[in-house]
Amino acid sequence: MNKIKQTLLLATTAFFLVSFTLAIKSTNYTVLAGKSTVNWTGYKPGGQHEGIVDIKSGNLVVEGETITSGEFVIDMKSLKVTDTESQKLHDHLRGADFFNVNKYPESKLVVKSSKENGKDNLGNIKLEVTGDLTILDKTNSITFEVVNTGKTENYRIYSANIRIDRTKWGITYKSSFFGDALINDEFDLKVKIAAKKN
Repeated sequence: MNKIKQTLLLATTAFFLVSFTLAIKSTNYTVLAGKSTVNWTGYKPGGQHEGIVDIKSGNLVVEGETITSGEFVIDMKSLKVTDTESQKLHDHLRGADFFNVNKYPESKLVVKSSKENGKDNLGNIKLEVTGDLTILDKTNSITFEVVNTGKTENYRIYSANIRIDRTKWGITYKSSFFGDALINDEFDLKVKIAAKKN
């Protein structure tokens, strides 16, 4: 009798596990590049500069509330400074000391995994996302927080604030790598992603 009960219990448990697994389906989304934004801020002692760079293309795979994979391609030739009209600064950031956009016209973020990390003060779900970021053909793993700020049947909107240590990608001009640190090693990206279900 005990064996029959154990068998029934195992069968019932297996049924619910399979049902739960089947209920969570993967959904593919295409990033709407024209409705997505990346704003950057770079820092130096006593000041900062701001600008934008465009997302060229992207996609996401979502299961339930989590992002299981994805890829974003950044158009580095679109890099612009927005807080000054200095052509010298514009050209310098796009040149060999920094992002060398003619040689490396694209950067890429490949999402590897994510997990739920609570909610923000508006009740939006937060995710801890891990991915591989490639700049200047050099790839490093990064982890950052993403907030699902909008959700409908066919659309998702995500926001993220990402801090990047440029020296890890070999961008060492005026950095602490050489001891002068006239420009901060870290810069910030403020990202908004709009994506449509395929």
